[in-house]
Amino acid sequence: MDDAQRRTWLRNTILKAKQAYYFGGQPIMTDAEYDALEDELRAIDPDDDVLALVGAPVSADAILTKARHRMPMGSQSKVNTQEEFETWFTKNGSPVIQASLKGDGASAAAYYADGRLEQAISRGDGIEGEDITANAVKFHGLPVLVRRPDGTPFSGAVRFEVILTVANWALIDPTLAKNPRNLGNGIMGRKNGKDAHLLTVYAFDVDDADRVFTTETEKAEFLKALGFTLMPSERCPDLESCVSYYRRITAERSDLPFWIDGVVLKIDDLEAQAKLGMTSNRPKGQTAWKFVSEGGETTLLDYEIGGGHTGVLVPTAKLAPVEIGGTTVQNALLNNWEEVERLGVAVGDTVYVIKANDIIPKVIRVVQRAPEGTRRAIEEPTQCPFCEGDVGRRTNTGGEAGVATVCLNPECPKKSSGKIARWIKGLDIQGIGDSVLEALIEQMDLENPAGLYTLNEDRDALASLIINQEREIRLGMKRATTILDAIDKTRTLSLVQLMGSLGIHGLGTRRVELMLTSVPGELDTLADWRGDKLRDPQFAARAGVPSMGDRLQDGIDQVADVIDAMLEHGVTVQDADGHALVEAAATAAADSKGSVAITGKLPSGKKKNDYKQPLEDAGFELVDKVTRELTYLVLADPDSTSGKAKKARGYNVKLITEDELLALLED
Repeated sequence: MDDAQRRTWLRNTILKAKQAYYFGGQPIMTDAEYDALEDELRAIDPDDDVLALVGAPVSADAILTKARHRMPMGSQSKVNTQEEFETWFTKNGSPVIQASLKGDGASAAAYYADGRLEQAISRGDGIEGEDITANAVKFHGLPVLVRRPDGTPFSGAVRFEVILTVANWALIDPTLAKNPRNLGNGIMGRKNGKDAHLLTVYAFDVDDADRVFTTETEKAEFLKALGFTLMPSERCPDLESCVSYYRRITAERSDLPFWIDGVVLKIDDLEAQAKLGMTSNRPKGQTAWKFVSEGGETTLLDYEIGGGHTGVLVPTAKLAPVEIGGTTVQNALLNNWEEVERLGVAVGDTVYVIKANDIIPKVIRVVQRAPEGTRRAIEEPTQCPFCEGDVGRRTNTGGEAGVATVCLNPECPKKSSGKIARWIKGLDIQGIGDSVLEALIEQMDLENPAGLYTLNEDRDALASLIINQEREIRLGMKRATTILDAIDKTRTLSLVQLMGSLGIHGLGTRRVELMLTSVPGELDTLADWRGDKLRDPQFAARAGVPSMGDRLQDGIDQVADVIDAMLEHGVTVQDADGHALVEAAATAAADSKGSVAITGKLPSGKKKNDYKQPLEDAGFELVDKVTRELTYLVLADPDSTSGKAKKARGYNVKLITEDELLALLED
C-alpha cells in the first residue's frame, strides 16, 4: 500500500473494530492491537476525525427497517443460449462489451455522504429494501470511509453483491449441507449480526455526485481507486470474445472462490446504453447469460404429497438416486397437478431432472414412458391426506380456479403446524427449529400459535421434550428458558406483526403495511380488521385488494379463535398509533363454571367451534390446552390413549363423551 491506501485501511479497520467492540458481542482484536492502529493513524494525521469518534459508527438499531433506495435497483434481462445472446448482441449494433461474473449472492447498495457510509440497503423490490447498515459495516470489503483518488470525500452510491465465499461457507457449515447463497442471505439479514464479518462485498456499479462516467470500464477503474473489491470483469471487443469469455467461465466456475450462476454482459459505452432505454424496468443495454442447469435421467419410483401452512398440497417425485452437480438427487418438485398433466408424467417413467438455478431439483420432461400396465398415475387428491378434509383449487385474483390444490379444512393439522412455523419465523422467535416444533406438536399438543403463550405454565414438560428420538436427547431447562424468554418478547405486538404473521394466505406483513397506508385511519385497530370491512368491494378496492377482500376476511375469520386465545394468554396488540388494545376475552373466565377442551373427531361430525357459543351461553369456557385447571376434556372415545387424554388423566381432569357434553349443556 502507498501512504494514502494505508491511511484508508487504518481508518476503516479502526471503525470496524469500534463497531464490533460496542455491538458485535466480542472484539475482533485485542486492546493492544487496536491501540497500535490508532497510534499509526495519529502519526499520519493527528487531527483525523476517526480518532475523535466516540462509540460505534453505526447504531445497532439500524437493521431490518424498511428503507427506500435513492436510485432504483433494477434487474437484467436474461439469455440462456448462444443463439439468444447473438441475437441480443447483433440487435444492439455489435458493441464493445464489459463482461463480468454474475455472483450468486444478494444485491445491495451503499450510500455515502461526505466520504462516510450513511446507509446500506438490501435490493428488496428495487425501490424499497431493508436497512442492513449495522451488518454491512462488518462485511469484508465494504469501507466505511471513502475518498476519491484526488483526496476529496466521496458522495454517491455503490452497488455490490454480498457473497458468502466457499471458504467461509465451510467455516459456518462444515458439512456443506446448505448452499452459500441462502445461508449468506440469511446472515445478511440477521438482527444479531452473527457471522456478518464472514460475508464479502464485490462492487459492480457506482454513481458519483460530482462525476459523469462515459464507460463501464471507467466505472470499474474508479471503484477500484475508491478501495472496493470488484466483481471480476474484462473488456470484450467483439462477439467471439464474448462467447469465449462465457465458455471459459463456464469451464472454470467450479474453481472460483465463490458461486456464480452466469455472466453479466453490458454495453461498455454508457451513452449507447442510455439511448437503448429500458423495457419492463430492465436496461436493454445489459443482459445476463445464465448457465444451463445441470441435469440427468432417472426413474420416477413413486410420489408423495406435501402440505404447508396455507393448505397448498404439492406433489413431490421420489426418484431412483441420480448424481447432478455433485449431489445425489432422490426427490424433485412437480409443482402442481396442472404441471403433472402438462408433462404427461407417471410413476415408472424415465424422466429428466435438472437443478433449477443449480439448487432445486425439478422434473422437466418425460424421456421414456413405462410400458402400459406398469405406469401409475400421479393422482390429484380428492381428500386432504393429512386431515381427510375436502380439497379444491385456490381461486386466483380474477376469481377463477388457479393451479394450486388446497385443503379447504381450516382445522387441518398440517395447516396448523405450518401456521405455527410461519408465526415463529415472522416474529423471529429464536430457538424453535423443526425438531423442537415437531416435538411441541406431538408431545405437548401444540395446536396453533396461541399455544406458545401457555408454555410458561409447564416449564418442566417443555424442558423434558425429546427432540431427538434416536438418541433420546431432551431439550433441557437452559434451552427451554431461552425459548420462553424469546416468546415473552413477542407478547406486545403491532397490528402489522400480528396480522402479517398469522399465515393468512395473501396477507403478509408487507401487504398489511400497504393496506394501512392505503386507508389511513380505517384499519388502525384489531376491531377494524375483524369487522368485515374487507367484504365491502369499494373498501377493499381502496385498501388495495380489489379482488381479495372476501378471501382475506375469510382468512381472518378462520383464525378468530387463535387471536382470542392469544389475547386471553396475555398478548397485547398495539393499534396503528401505538396504543395497546387489550380485549376483554380474559375477563370472561372469572365468571365461568369451568373450562372445556374438545379434541379429535366427534361422532356428530361437529367441530369444536360449533360448541363455542353453546358453552359460553351455559357459563363454560372453551379452551385449547389441557392444563391442571381444565374441568372437562371431550373425546370421541374416553378410553383414548392420545397425548391429551394421558395428560388429562394425569391432571385428574374428567373425560367425557359428546353425549355427556350435550347433557351437560342441557343441565
